[in-house]
Amino acid sequence: MRFNRKMSKVYFSEDLDKILETIDYSKLGKNVAIKVHFGEKGCTTYLDPEIAKKVYEKIISLGKKAALVDCNVLYKGSRTNTTDHIKTAKEHGFGFAPIDILDGELGEEFIEVNGCKIGAGIKKYDSMIVLTHFKGHGETGYGGAFKNIGMGLGSRAGKLQMHGDLKLSVIKEKCIGCGVCKAHCNYGAIEIINGKAEINQEKCVGCSMCVAVCEQRAVNLPWAEVASEKVQKRIIDYAESVLRLVPNQIFISVLKNITPECDCWDIVQKPVMADIGFLYSEDIVSIDKASLYLANKKSEGNFDKINSVNKNIQVDYAYEKKLGEKEYELIELK
Repeated sequence: MRFNRKMSKVYFSEDLDKILETIDYSKLGKNVAIKVHFGEKGCTTYLDPEIAKKVYEKIISLGKKAALVDCNVLYKGSRTNTTDHIKTAKEHGFGFAPIDILDGELGEEFIEVNGCKIGAGIKKYDSMIVLTHFKGHGETGYGGAFKNIGMGLGSRAGKLQMHGDLKLSVIKEKCIGCGVCKAHCNYGAIEIINGKAEINQEKCVGCSMCVAVCEQRAVNLPWAEVASEKVQKRIIDYAESVLRLVPNQIFISVLKNITPECDCWDIVQKPVMADIGFLYSEDIVSIDKASLYLANKKSEGNFDKINSVNKNIQVDYAYEKKLGEKEYELIELK
């Protein structure tokens, strides 16, 4: 990470090959994590796997090892556990490279850095390419490089923490009293009472293992209770921890198939504007700010209107924490 205050460089091209030719790979080590989002099953506008393949093949051609990495999700879906996550990734076209889900089969493996619970597998990597599909997001305004590594590399317990330490509860109408959640709770926080599971809030530590193992989807996550600004700032705190764990990073953002919501949604979404192209920088603050600028410029200001969330919170807070620069030079590659 850089802590000096000077203008950064952000490179833009409609051609990925020109971006790959421009990147300075000297800061990458021998074992490179390529952070991607594989998309929830049902989504069709996730990152084009052919883009990830080109990046992967470039890294391999340099004599380095690489893997596509992510962590399991908080909610119940096709990426809740590692087995299903990898299956979904391959179904979506990412089977060309090793796939490494960093927080264990059920999201239970993490390391704590400054109170942030990061997928433990990140320790295997000495450098990282953050390959981000830029899009909108109803809770955080937009999904860029910060969200890709902050929320993306938080373990399941970390994701729960970022969402405001939500108080989990059981939906009685869905619960069948099977006891699976109780059997998997390492903290004795769940009991079966009158044929239904109940969560003891005093004992619950927020690991959200019950969310992962409940086949009835009977564990409630009260998303509406979360304040957007608080979530965004926690994402930045998590991103900072990731950047400290893996200090050598390259950021590539893909401004194509820009949808109003995240690729975590299991629905077909329509892009809100025409494709823009690709950005590359060594500064995570600058690349997110440049992504926002281009999305608004190319959409004539409509991207900022896709939701009512303040889209400057992440960049401003990250700048305050000296994670990068808000002033940048946008260099178009001819």
